[in-house]
Amino acid sequence: MNLLDDFKVAGFPFAGDEEALTGGFVYVLCFAGKGPSERPFYVGQTDRFHGRMSDYRLASFAACTDFCVGEATRYLIGARDFRVTVRYRVSDKPRIEEKQIIRDLLISGNRLLNCLPRYDYRTARESEERDAIHRFCDLIASDIS
Repeated sequence: MNLLDDFKVAGFPFAGDEEALTGGFVYVLCFAGKGPSERPFYVGQTDRFHGRMSDYRLASFAACTDFCVGEATRYLIGARDFRVTVRYRVSDKPRIEEKQIIRDLLISGNRLLNCLPRYDYRTARESEERDAIHRFCDLIASDIS
């Protein structure tokens, strides 16, 4: 069984009208080319699912994770022409599950944006951080068509 088989799947950007989502969640952002297989690139947890997905759409540079994930999704969709999906499920212990999923995905050979060192928005240059995210996306997408 695939690690993500019991997750619900929605397109990204997440429109927010699919269903009312409350409580704790774990989620995995994935990208795919023309074929059916997809590759995870970010794992997160939240107790405000719709708001978290909106944070990624806004991609504020002052909020490092929001910027990194938002910029990665924009680049994968726009420049690389990939589909991005969000797989999610309810969780009673989202922080614990997030760590387990990250570990399991890393051990199975996936590269995750979670592991890219974060910047300090007060001293970093937005253009340099954007370039690093794009290069990371090129690396993880290099063997997907």
